[in-house]
Amino acid sequence: MSEQQADTAELERLVEALTALTEHCQSLQQSANGFAYMLPAQWQGPAMGAFLAFFEMWSLSAASLTEGAHGLALQASSAHKAYEATIHELDTAWSKFEGSLG
Repeated sequence: MSEQQADTAELERLVEALTALTEHCQSLQQSANGFAYMLPAQWQGPAMGAFLAFFEMWSLSAASLTEGAHGLALQASSAHKAYEATIHELDTAWSKFEGSLG
């Protein structure tokens, strides 16, 4: 069997962490979208407008974070799959080579 230097378990943990981060960012975005509009209807005026603008900015920032985290999770997942496939192919090739030696 050939010796492998890649730690696919660590890559798998990274994918899981980035997926959890994506979900957390989505939760932040949903919170920002809903919280500001739960305030009493009598809250009005410039201060309320500024408050709502702040939550809109929070929501947009959370959406950006969600998109970034999701992109990182996809890249880590692709790397994990590529390493797993390469290790499998190398192990198979090594086994066939060993078998041909007699």
